[in-house]
Amino acid sequence: MLKLSPTSLNLFLECPRCFWLYVNKNIKRPSIPVATITTGLDKVVKEYFNLYRTKDVLPPILEDKVPGRLIRNLPNKGWLEFVDNKIEAKLGGYLDECLDLGENFYAALDHKTRGRRPESTHRAHQFQMDVYTFLLEQNNMPTRKLAYLVYYIPKAVDSAKSIEFEAFVSQIKTEPVRAKEVFSEAVSLLKQPIPLASGDCAFCNWTSTANIK
Repeated sequence: MLKLSPTSLNLFLECPRCFWLYVNKNIKRPSIPVATITTGLDKVVKEYFNLYRTKDVLPPILEDKVPGRLIRNLPNKGWLEFVDNKIEAKLGGYLDECLDLGENFYAALDHKTRGRRPESTHRAHQFQMDVYTFLLEQNNMPTRKLAYLVYYIPKAVDSAKSIEFEAFVSQIKTEPVRAKEVFSEAVSLLKQPIPLASGDCAFCNWTSTANIK
């Protein structure tokens, strides 16, 4: 059974040929060094959130910025999946966090690290939230088609020599139907011959000269 994720589907949207090579041939784009501060901050933030999970109150860093409260128990440590046996494919991903909005409604919340406030939502982040909203709904967790991105932005070093971060929250409207459509399109593509190289992708143009079939 094919196993796809929000990350792999974002690759499909960016470049179908690179996606096909990654899933069908395990040929990946060259990796580059990535700063590990994001991983470290993510771990610290999640531990901080867990302190408030059972208290029915939001962490102070989110007070008056998001509705509801943290869900009491993240299902399977945040793992959600949707299985389509007809096309023999699975879509799954880990939620950073989930809000309980009350009245049996839920919303995905994701942690992001940036140098400054974003002017708009990156299309990859938008689609990631589309997928998470779809996965919530497929796991009997109704939504209001909303999700939240929390950007952690460094501000200053205080007198105690600690780094101060601003938590900027962006509420976005989501399209879970689009997530399902893209998932189906991606699975269909994987069962076809390798796509032509995209004129906008340097990597798949390079692989197109390497006699990969």
